[in-house]
Amino acid sequence: MKISPVVFCLVSILIFNACSKTEELVTIERPEQTLFGSRKPEAIRAWLDDHKDIAQVYFGTTTFGKDTALVNELLKRVNDKELDVLYKQVNAEFGTLGDVQDQLSEAFNRMHENFPDFRPPRVVTMVSGFMGPDLIISDSLVVIGLDYFAGPEAKYRPKGLPAYILRRYQKAFIVPTVLFALSERFNKTNQQDQTLLADMVYYGKSYVFTKTMLPSTPDSLIIGYTDQQLTQTNNVQEDIWAYFIDAQLLYEVSPAIKNRYLSERPFTAEISSKSPGAIGRWLGWRIVRKYYDEKEPGIKALMDNANARQIFEQSGYKGFKDDKE
Repeated sequence: MKISPVVFCLVSILIFNACSKTEELVTIERPEQTLFGSRKPEAIRAWLDDHKDIAQVYFGTTTFGKDTALVNELLKRVNDKELDVLYKQVNAEFGTLGDVQDQLSEAFNRMHENFPDFRPPRVVTMVSGFMGPDLIISDSLVVIGLDYFAGPEAKYRPKGLPAYILRRYQKAFIVPTVLFALSERFNKTNQQDQTLLADMVYYGKSYVFTKTMLPSTPDSLIIGYTDQQLTQTNNVQEDIWAYFIDAQLLYEVSPAIKNRYLSERPFTAEISSKSPGAIGRWLGWRIVRKYYDEKEPGIKALMDNANARQIFEQSGYKGFKDDKE
């Protein structure tokens, strides 16, 4: 079978209302195991009818077991020998998913401690030969496309992606990506402030949130830079900051200009070929982390603060390295 991925470059996010019950532990459901045991049309139809919420958000169907085209496609895939190879490699890579489950439990417990209204979403996995997206993250449901994250040794990998993005499709990136996406619901913003600084602080708050909920997770997994990129960028941050100041970028409102410093790119050409893409996000993290470490507002107060300029000014950030680095 020729596996053609429908690629969503970290991350495809759908927002729903929270409805699940608060739990201390996360139990990751594995509905793809039942799906791959469904070798006949009637079994596929029954699976779709039994998993309507997943089928709707992951496969985009609203007719479920009556969706003949989807039933036939899934039937072909679960009986395909090549997809079975990928499925076995996914199972070998992830095992029982105990480590992912433990990470999510730890993070969700911290989230509930700091945001008492938080209700952990239901977490499920899927394998479909890249038929659905990599991740779907909402307040009530998280769907993890495990085939995307099988790692560099997998026989089949998502196609059409640049190396700097494909590198992140590994198990270690799943939980930080989920937490970063979930931070959106807590990250208050001033919609009237359309400056690059406001966007930078927004990203910075979400990175600080993710690090607070996953304190043992390396920064490289949170922002998606390599260790080498992080070290090099930290070492020249005074130059990066000087560039932003000299180019008068902080209060820039042009979407095209802002996009140069916030979007995924192999590098930020305007600065140098060694400056990673999305450098404005990284710089926003530096600003917010300095504010958070020195002012100690607590994570809820930080996320509730929609005044990006106040956070920046009170951070005192001037592009200097932290002593602890």
